[in-house]
Amino acid sequence: MSKIRFLFPIDGDVITPADGKADENGGVAINVRLLAPAGCELTVNEHKAIDSGRGSEGMCEYSVPITINGYRTALDAKCGAENEVIYIYRFKSADKKYRLALDDIIWSVRELAEKKDEYKSIFDCAFFRLFKNLNNDFGTDVHMNIYYTDENGFDLTMMPDKYKEEFIANNSWLKLTFHAYANEPSRIYRYSPYSVLIRDYNLVTDQIIRFAGKETMNTSANGLHYGETTVEGARALRECGINCLVGYYTFDSNGDPYVSYYLNKEQTLHCFDRDFWVDNKEGIIFSKDKMVIDAFALDAIRPRLDYLRDERPTEAGTMNFVTHEQYLYPYYCAYQPDYEKKIRTACAWAGENGYKPCFISDVIKEKYPD
Repeated sequence: MSKIRFLFPIDGDVITPADGKADENGGVAINVRLLAPAGCELTVNEHKAIDSGRGSEGMCEYSVPITINGYRTALDAKCGAENEVIYIYRFKSADKKYRLALDDIIWSVRELAEKKDEYKSIFDCAFFRLFKNLNNDFGTDVHMNIYYTDENGFDLTMMPDKYKEEFIANNSWLKLTFHAYANEPSRIYRYSPYSVLIRDYNLVTDQIIRFAGKETMNTSANGLHYGETTVEGARALRECGINCLVGYYTFDSNGDPYVSYYLNKEQTLHCFDRDFWVDNKEGIIFSKDKMVIDAFALDAIRPRLDYLRDERPTEAGTMNFVTHEQYLYPYYCAYQPDYEKKIRTACAWAGENGYKPCFISDVIKEKYPD
């Protein structure tokens, strides 16, 4: 095991302007910090590191300025016979972007099915019309995560394909993706094997393609129900084309990672402070939700977003907003009459603060010369 350890960045970090100083080409000059044996001639990518004079037990902290410009960059640290290499990233197109996701989608799809003889458009449904208006007013891109069944007699096979061409016509701003088989149990994929994720993903995806077209699929980013699965489950999603998982990266009342997929405590803590982190071993990108809109009072949304912008810059480069379908419906036990106002407030704030709408899948896939 190498005696060299990277303190910042660590393996898999995605560098943003908050980590250093951005240049006109989108590169970011950062101060790489490491621990290594005291008195050694340490280099990183052949740049000499400076001994800070801080350390103990024969180890010392070193630093070296390096500009990160490529999509994927190797940092190669050498000190005598010791060597340590990490891989980090720069998602330039993700800077100053915001993304809106809707979870638990099934009731609005059921409404379209039940009123197929009455509705001429998907936007005759109040839920879909709300987001069409949002797109018209703010240019917001909308990513909807869908269940297979409402567990009350409706499933996606009952959704007609009469709206298919309209879904396709609006696919530049409206995307649909697998969320889960159903709402219950709440932590449905926490211990699920590979085969269950493959089965449920295909159940939902096959139906989305049938009634909304392949063009409407958002295939590389996903917010799984409760953001939990096993490593095997995440591998199943990756093999289905999903290489970015969106979550909260926090902890439950027992102190265990929550809405954090398969990550351990140390990885969850790290992701909590970042826009993105990449598990290089599994080839999976983790992206953090910055606001669950329906969890905040209307008058608390702007102050919270101001706080993130001013006090949490390393997680404010890409603003991920998420909310849930059910809070729009008056028959839901926790109905929120200001549901639309909350969403519009968050999107208005984003525009006023220089954020542009995006789909996460579009801003993480860029490739440019290293």
